[in-house]
Amino acid sequence: MQSVDIRKTQVELIQSESKRLMKYFNSLPLDALELPSPCEMWNAGEVIAHLVWFEEYYGGLIERGLRGDHSPTEAFPSLPPGTPNRQVIIDESVGQSAIDLRRSLGQKLIPAFNERYDWLNDMLKGMGPEDWDKLCYHSTGLRSVASFLPTLISELALHEWDIRSSLEPSPPVSEESMPVLMEKIPGNRGRPWSISFPDMKDAPGPIRYRFELTGEACGKRDILVEGNKARMEPAGDVSANLTLAGDTGTFILLMYGRLRLESAIATGGFDAKGNLGLVPGFDRWLEGV
Repeated sequence: MQSVDIRKTQVELIQSESKRLMKYFNSLPLDALELPSPCEMWNAGEVIAHLVWFEEYYGGLIERGLRGDHSPTEAFPSLPPGTPNRQVIIDESVGQSAIDLRRSLGQKLIPAFNERYDWLNDMLKGMGPEDWDKLCYHSTGLRSVASFLPTLISELALHEWDIRSSLEPSPPVSEESMPVLMEKIPGNRGRPWSISFPDMKDAPGPIRYRFELTGEACGKRDILVEGNKARMEPAGDVSANLTLAGDTGTFILLMYGRLRLESAIATGGFDAKGNLGLVPGFDRWLEGV
Protein backbone atom coordinates (compact mmCIF):
# COMPACT_ATOMS: atom_id res chain seq x y z
CA MET A 1 0.00 0.00 0.00
CA GLN A 2 1.44 3.37 -0.97
CA SER A 3 1.85 6.07 1.68
CA VAL A 4 -0.29 9.19 1.59
CA ASP A 5 2.86 11.29 1.03
CA ILE A 6 3.78 9.33 -2.11
CA ARG A 7 0.27 9.69 -3.49
CA LYS A 8 0.26 13.42 -2.74
CA THR A 9 3.63 13.81 -4.48
CA GLN A 10 2.41 11.90 -7.53
CA VAL A 11 -0.77 13.99 -7.76
CA GLU A 12 1.31 17.16 -7.55
CA LEU A 13 3.64 15.82 -10.25
CA ILE A 14 0.73 15.07 -12.61
CA GLN A 15 -0.49 18.62 -12.03
CA SER A 16 2.89 20.28 -12.60
CA GLU A 17 3.74 18.18 -15.67
CA SER A 18 0.35 18.69 -17.30
CA LYS A 19 0.36 22.45 -16.57
CA ARG A 20 3.82 22.76 -18.11
CA LEU A 21 2.64 20.85 -21.18
CA MET A 22 -0.40 23.10 -21.50
CA LYS A 23 1.89 26.13 -21.66
CA TYR A 24 4.18 24.40 -24.16
CA PHE A 25 1.37 23.16 -26.42
CA ASN A 26 -0.28 26.59 -26.40
CA SER A 27 2.96 28.06 -27.76
CA LEU A 28 3.25 25.68 -30.72
CA PRO A 29 2.51 26.87 -34.25
CA LEU A 30 -0.17 24.84 -36.02
CA ASP A 31 2.26 23.42 -38.58
CA ALA A 32 4.33 21.88 -35.77
CA LEU A 33 1.48 19.46 -35.11
CA GLU A 34 2.02 17.87 -38.52
CA LEU A 35 5.67 16.96 -37.92
CA PRO A 36 6.55 13.25 -37.62
CA SER A 37 7.19 11.86 -34.14
CA PRO A 38 9.18 8.87 -32.85
CA CYS A 39 5.84 7.08 -32.36
CA GLU A 40 5.50 4.97 -35.47
CA MET A 41 1.82 5.63 -36.19
CA TRP A 42 1.60 9.28 -35.12
CA ASN A 43 2.68 12.79 -35.95
CA ALA A 44 3.11 15.34 -33.13
CA GLY A 45 -0.58 16.32 -33.14
CA GLU A 46 -1.66 12.70 -32.93
CA VAL A 47 0.62 12.19 -29.91
CA ILE A 48 -1.22 15.04 -28.19
CA ALA A 49 -4.52 13.48 -29.24
CA HIS A 50 -3.35 10.22 -27.63
CA LEU A 51 -2.75 12.08 -24.37
CA VAL A 52 -6.29 13.45 -24.58
CA TRP A 53 -7.66 9.96 -25.33
CA PHE A 54 -5.59 8.43 -22.54
CA GLU A 55 -6.82 10.94 -19.96
CA GLU A 56 -10.41 10.36 -21.03
CA TYR A 57 -9.90 6.62 -20.60
CA TYR A 58 -7.93 6.59 -17.34
CA GLY A 59 -9.71 9.57 -15.86
CA GLY A 60 -13.02 7.93 -16.69
CA LEU A 61 -11.97 4.66 -15.08
CA ILE A 62 -10.94 6.47 -11.90
CA GLU A 63 -14.14 8.51 -11.77
CA ARG A 64 -16.26 5.39 -12.24
CA GLY A 65 -14.24 3.45 -9.66
CA LEU A 66 -14.81 6.16 -7.08
CA ARG A 67 -18.55 5.62 -7.65
CA GLY A 68 -18.17 1.85 -7.24
CA ASP A 69 -18.72 1.16 -10.95
CA HIS A 70 -16.39 -1.67 -12.11
CA SER A 71 -18.13 -2.50 -15.38
CA PRO A 72 -16.06 -2.93 -18.59
CA THR A 73 -15.56 -0.07 -21.01
CA GLU A 74 -15.33 -0.05 -24.80
CA ALA A 75 -11.90 1.63 -25.00
CA PHE A 76 -10.13 -1.58 -26.00
CA PRO A 77 -11.23 -4.48 -28.19
CA SER A 78 -12.90 -7.24 -26.20
CA LEU A 79 -10.09 -9.80 -26.30
CA PRO A 80 -9.64 -12.37 -23.53
CA PRO A 81 -6.09 -13.16 -22.34
CA GLY A 82 -4.47 -15.75 -24.58
CA THR A 83 -5.97 -14.34 -27.78
CA PRO A 84 -3.32 -14.62 -30.55
CA ASN A 85 -1.63 -11.26 -31.21
CA ARG A 86 -3.78 -9.71 -28.47
CA GLN A 87 -1.32 -6.91 -27.65
CA VAL A 88 -0.75 -6.11 -31.32
CA ILE A 89 -4.51 -5.75 -31.86
CA ILE A 90 -4.84 -3.52 -28.79
CA ASP A 91 -1.87 -1.36 -29.84
CA GLU A 92 -3.35 -0.89 -33.31
CA SER A 93 -6.71 0.04 -31.81
CA VAL A 94 -5.13 2.62 -29.48
CA GLY A 95 -3.06 3.97 -32.36
CA GLN A 96 -6.06 4.44 -34.61
CA SER A 97 -8.06 6.02 -31.78
CA ALA A 98 -5.50 8.84 -31.55
CA ILE A 99 -5.57 9.39 -35.30
CA ASP A 100 -9.38 9.51 -35.35
CA LEU A 101 -9.52 11.87 -32.35
CA ARG A 102 -6.94 14.21 -33.86
CA ARG A 103 -9.01 14.39 -37.04
CA SER A 104 -12.27 15.03 -35.19
CA LEU A 105 -10.86 17.71 -32.86
CA GLY A 106 -9.10 19.73 -35.54
CA GLN A 107 -8.13 23.14 -34.16
CA LYS A 108 -9.78 22.27 -30.83
CA LEU A 109 -6.99 19.76 -30.04
CA ILE A 110 -4.98 21.92 -27.62
CA PRO A 111 -8.08 23.32 -25.84
CA ALA A 112 -9.27 19.71 -25.43
CA PHE A 113 -5.94 18.76 -23.80
CA ASN A 114 -6.17 21.74 -21.44
CA GLU A 115 -9.78 20.98 -20.52
CA ARG A 116 -9.26 17.28 -19.91
CA TYR A 117 -6.18 17.66 -17.71
CA ASP A 118 -7.74 20.53 -15.74
CA TRP A 119 -10.65 18.16 -15.05
CA LEU A 120 -8.29 15.35 -14.05
CA ASN A 121 -6.27 17.57 -11.72
CA ASP A 122 -9.40 18.85 -10.03
CA MET A 123 -10.63 15.29 -9.47
CA LEU A 124 -7.31 14.09 -8.07
CA LYS A 125 -6.94 17.08 -5.74
CA GLY A 126 -10.39 16.40 -4.35
CA MET A 127 -9.62 12.84 -3.25
CA GLY A 128 -9.24 11.82 0.38
CA PRO A 129 -7.21 9.04 2.05
CA GLU A 130 -10.19 6.71 1.79
CA ASP A 131 -10.25 6.95 -2.01
CA TRP A 132 -6.81 5.68 -3.04
CA ASP A 133 -7.48 2.00 -2.46
CA LYS A 134 -10.86 1.99 -4.22
CA LEU A 135 -10.93 -0.40 -7.16
CA CYS A 136 -11.38 0.56 -10.79
CA TYR A 137 -12.00 -1.48 -13.91
CA HIS A 138 -8.98 -2.09 -16.16
CA SER A 139 -8.56 -4.40 -19.13
CA THR A 140 -6.01 -6.42 -17.10
CA GLY A 141 -8.26 -6.69 -14.04
CA LEU A 142 -9.43 -4.51 -11.14
CA ARG A 143 -6.82 -1.99 -10.01
CA SER A 144 -6.67 0.60 -7.23
CA VAL A 145 -6.99 4.31 -7.94
CA ALA A 146 -3.43 4.80 -6.64
CA SER A 147 -2.01 2.34 -9.18
CA PHE A 148 -3.10 4.61 -12.05
CA LEU A 149 -0.96 7.56 -10.95
CA PRO A 150 2.49 6.31 -12.11
CA THR A 151 1.07 5.42 -15.53
CA LEU A 152 -0.40 8.91 -15.93
CA ILE A 153 3.00 10.41 -15.03
CA SER A 154 4.90 8.18 -17.45
CA GLU A 155 2.49 8.92 -20.32
CA LEU A 156 2.93 12.67 -19.85
CA ALA A 157 6.72 12.48 -19.53
CA LEU A 158 7.44 10.09 -22.40
CA HIS A 159 5.05 11.68 -24.86
CA GLU A 160 6.35 15.14 -23.99
CA TRP A 161 9.75 13.86 -25.12
CA ASP A 162 8.19 12.41 -28.28
CA ILE A 163 6.69 15.77 -29.20
CA ARG A 164 9.74 17.84 -28.28
CA SER A 165 12.01 15.53 -30.26
CA SER A 166 10.00 16.44 -33.36
CA LEU A 167 10.94 20.08 -32.83
CA GLU A 168 14.18 20.18 -30.83
CA PRO A 169 17.58 18.47 -31.04
CA SER A 170 18.22 16.13 -28.07
CA PRO A 171 15.39 17.23 -25.74
CA PRO A 172 15.74 16.10 -22.10
CA VAL A 173 13.49 13.70 -20.25
CA SER A 174 11.59 15.35 -17.39
CA GLU A 175 13.88 15.01 -14.37
CA GLU A 176 10.97 15.20 -11.95
CA SER A 177 9.38 12.14 -13.58
CA MET A 178 12.55 10.06 -13.81
CA PRO A 179 12.10 8.15 -10.50
CA VAL A 180 8.62 7.03 -11.60
CA LEU A 181 9.85 6.09 -15.08
CA MET A 182 12.68 4.05 -13.60
CA GLU A 183 10.32 2.26 -11.24
CA LYS A 184 7.95 1.37 -14.07
CA ILE A 185 10.59 -0.23 -16.29
CA PRO A 186 9.50 -3.86 -16.85
CA GLY A 187 11.72 -6.30 -15.04
CA ASN A 188 12.49 -3.88 -12.24
CA ARG A 189 12.76 -5.30 -8.72
CA GLY A 190 13.83 -8.65 -10.13
CA ARG A 191 10.69 -9.40 -12.15
CA PRO A 192 11.48 -11.21 -15.43
CA TRP A 193 10.52 -9.67 -18.74
CA SER A 194 8.03 -11.65 -20.81
CA ILE A 195 9.98 -11.22 -24.08
CA SER A 196 12.62 -13.88 -24.67
CA PHE A 197 16.16 -12.68 -25.18
CA PRO A 198 17.41 -13.63 -28.67
CA ASP A 199 20.08 -16.29 -29.04
CA MET A 200 20.67 -16.57 -25.29
CA LYS A 201 18.86 -19.79 -24.47
CA ASP A 202 21.97 -21.92 -24.81
CA ALA A 203 24.44 -19.35 -23.43
CA PRO A 204 27.12 -20.90 -21.18
CA GLY A 205 26.07 -18.75 -18.24
CA PRO A 206 24.29 -15.55 -17.23
CA ILE A 207 24.95 -12.50 -19.42
CA ARG A 208 25.22 -9.30 -17.38
CA TYR A 209 24.71 -5.82 -18.85
CA ARG A 210 25.70 -3.20 -16.26
CA PHE A 211 24.42 0.38 -16.48
CA GLU A 212 26.27 2.96 -14.39
CA LEU A 213 23.89 5.93 -14.34
CA THR A 214 24.44 9.54 -13.37
CA GLY A 215 21.97 12.35 -12.68
CA GLU A 216 18.44 11.99 -11.31
CA ALA A 217 17.52 8.50 -10.02
CA CYS A 218 21.13 7.46 -10.59
CA GLY A 219 22.93 4.30 -9.50
CA LYS A 220 24.20 1.03 -10.90
CA ARG A 221 21.73 -1.47 -12.31
CA ASP A 222 22.28 -4.82 -14.01
CA ILE A 223 20.11 -6.37 -16.67
CA LEU A 224 20.79 -10.05 -16.21
CA VAL A 225 19.97 -12.52 -18.98
CA GLU A 226 19.64 -16.12 -17.85
CA GLY A 227 17.64 -18.96 -19.29
CA ASN A 228 16.64 -16.74 -22.24
CA LYS A 229 14.85 -14.32 -19.88
CA ALA A 230 15.97 -10.94 -18.56
CA ARG A 231 15.46 -9.14 -15.27
CA MET A 232 16.79 -5.93 -13.76
CA GLU A 233 18.44 -5.81 -10.35
CA PRO A 234 20.84 -3.60 -8.38
CA ALA A 235 24.44 -4.13 -9.48
CA GLY A 236 26.52 -6.25 -7.15
CA ASP A 237 30.17 -7.27 -6.97
CA VAL A 238 29.97 -9.75 -9.85
CA SER A 239 31.78 -8.55 -12.98
CA ALA A 240 29.67 -7.60 -16.00
CA ASN A 241 30.01 -8.78 -19.60
CA LEU A 242 29.29 -5.27 -20.86
CA THR A 243 29.37 -2.06 -18.80
CA LEU A 244 27.66 1.10 -20.04
CA ALA A 245 28.12 4.47 -18.34
CA GLY A 246 25.72 7.31 -19.07
CA ASP A 247 22.92 9.44 -17.64
CA THR A 248 19.54 8.24 -16.42
CA GLY A 249 17.65 10.04 -19.19
CA THR A 250 19.51 8.12 -21.89
CA PHE A 251 18.80 4.86 -20.08
CA ILE A 252 15.08 5.68 -19.85
CA LEU A 253 14.89 6.49 -23.56
CA LEU A 254 16.65 3.20 -24.29
CA MET A 255 14.40 1.09 -22.09
CA TYR A 256 11.21 2.70 -23.37
CA GLY A 257 12.15 2.09 -27.00
CA ARG A 258 13.13 5.63 -27.98
CA LEU A 259 16.81 4.78 -28.57
CA ARG A 260 18.84 1.82 -29.74
CA LEU A 261 21.84 0.82 -27.65
CA GLU A 262 24.07 0.75 -30.74
CA SER A 263 23.23 4.35 -31.67
CA ALA A 264 23.44 5.55 -28.05
CA ILE A 265 27.01 4.22 -27.88
CA ALA A 266 27.91 5.67 -31.29
CA THR A 267 26.69 9.16 -30.33
CA GLY A 268 28.34 9.17 -26.90
CA GLY A 269 25.21 8.61 -24.84
CA PHE A 270 26.88 5.58 -23.27
CA ASP A 271 30.54 4.84 -22.74
CA ALA A 272 30.81 1.08 -23.35
CA LYS A 273 33.43 -1.30 -21.96
CA GLY A 274 33.47 -5.04 -22.42
CA ASN A 275 32.00 -7.39 -24.98
CA LEU A 276 30.51 -5.10 -27.66
CA GLY A 277 29.33 -8.18 -29.52
CA LEU A 278 26.43 -8.27 -27.03
CA VAL A 279 25.00 -4.95 -28.27
CA PRO A 280 22.99 -6.20 -31.30
CA GLY A 281 21.23 -8.85 -29.24
CA PHE A 282 20.19 -6.23 -26.70
CA ASP A 283 18.66 -4.06 -29.43
CA ARG A 284 16.82 -7.00 -30.98
CA TRP A 285 15.46 -7.94 -27.57
CA LEU A 286 14.03 -4.48 -26.89
CA GLU A 287 12.45 -4.43 -30.34
CA GLY A 288 10.80 -7.77 -29.59
CA VAL A 289 12.54 -9.47 -32.52
